[in-house]
Amino acid sequence: MFDLVDIWAARTNNEVTLVSANDHIHARGSAHYAGLAVDLHTMDPDRLAQMLRRAGYRVLWKVPGHYAHIHVEIESSQARDSRTGAPRATNAP
Repeated sequence: MFDLVDIWAARTNNEVTLVSANDHIHARGSAHYAGLAVDLHTMDPDRLAQMLRRAGYRVLWKVPGHYAHIHVEIESSQARDSRTGAPRATNAP
């Protein structure tokens, strides 16, 4: 995920800041506590959220509790590419 965000930031001339991983207080049962979610901040959150959704991540943005940062979550049941951490199609070899 971070490689993808770094590429997006370089191509769009935006800075992206990791706001939180598992270092703040989150809702009970939050994916943050399982190491499956991070919160990000950027000056262009709409475009970053859109790109991450297209890449297959679960994104919470402009919903209660997520107006000041983008919540990006990896579904624990999804297979991940071991090199990039990106979601992999379930029928991939």
